[in-house]
Amino acid sequence: MPSSNLEGAAQPGRPRDKALDETILRVTLKLLAETGLESVTMAKICRLSGIPATSIYRRYPDAYSVIVAAIEHDLKKMQMSLPDQGSLRADLLAFVELMAHTLNEDRARMLAGMILPMHKDPRLSSLLSRKLEDLRSRLWRSIIERAIGRGELHSHALKAQPLDEVAQTMIFDKAVIRQQPSTQDFLVQLVDNVLIPALAFHR
Repeated sequence: MPSSNLEGAAQPGRPRDKALDETILRVTLKLLAETGLESVTMAKICRLSGIPATSIYRRYPDAYSVIVAAIEHDLKKMQMSLPDQGSLRADLLAFVELMAHTLNEDRARMLAGMILPMHKDPRLSSLLSRKLEDLRSRLWRSIIERAIGRGELHSHALKAQPLDEVAQTMIFDKAVIRQQPSTQDFLVQLVDNVLIPALAFHR
């Protein structure tokens, strides 16, 4: 699949129809989840969306540009804040629940089909990893800072940053590699048997 500019910029012309844009991106995400990145073509996007090829090509020069735009569009929907739950344990549980929700069934299938192609395309890998890391690290820091403010943790707990990576990796492995949902029992055990014991060193 030919590569192009990651921004997937539209071609100049009349104002874009947002409904058409939404349909193109939604269909592309559906194809990514069902067939994998390397099987997504402009012909398939046209056929599944019912949108003429000329309308799509006015917006995107090739399938790669549509894929990048669709992924960016999907990533923008991810929640970037987590309300205070009142305690460290409750915050941690909300954190892993959000991570599991972020890696829902459709995204898990999409990412599973992108693992090998991402190894060949570091730009696409960077796009995904940068956004997920930003989401995860911001939420984790807010949780730790609140716990410090409550007196539940010492300030050096902020240095325990790899723990949020551990949580995401375990959820990613279950959702994307094993293609299994993260049950509530799994998430509770992740908090009670992994995260809280590790953070106990920072009390």
